[in-house]
Formats: sequence, C-alpha cells, structure tokens
Amino acid sequence: MDNKKITIIHILRVLYNYTSAEFPATQTNIVNYLNDIGISCTRKTVGRNLQYLIDCGVPIKRKHAKNGGYYYDVENDIFFMRMNDHRRIED
Repeated sequence: MDNKKITIIHILRVLYNYTSAEFPATQTNIVNYLNDIGISCTRKTVGRNLQYLIDCGVPIKRKHAKNGGYYYDVENDIFFMRMNDHRRIED
C-alpha cells in the first residue's frame, strides 16, 4: 500500500482517537507516534497532511496557545452527528 495514504489515515486516527480541545497534539507529537509505529515522516509532511484534511472538510481544529496543537473537533463533525441520529432512530 502507498505509504502516503497510510500516513494520512494514521494522522486522522491519532487525532480522532487521542485528541480533544483540552488535549491537542502537536505536529511533533504526531511525528513521534508515527515513527513509533514504523511510519517514517517529517513534521513538514504531517503539516501538509493536516492542511489537506482541513481543506477536505475534516473537522480538525488548531489550538493557538501554550501547549497548543491540533485536535479532532467531534462536536462539529456532521458525519458523526448524523451517525448518532441514525442510531437513535433504529433503537
């Protein structure tokens, strides 16, 4: 499989599973995680992929503060909200 595609998927996974507004991840945190699981990339690569995801409408926010970084904004995730509504209708 194409390493570039795997990288962007893992970046999205990290943000979705391990971040929040209270606990954002820096680009360096993401690079370190990816390197730990055997995906070699740079901070610049992570930055480009983050911007690509944001440009595609993925609800990724950047926290500009000390201890800032990026996080997946579940509260503004239209897909997530629709899936939860769909589950409630079926129950």
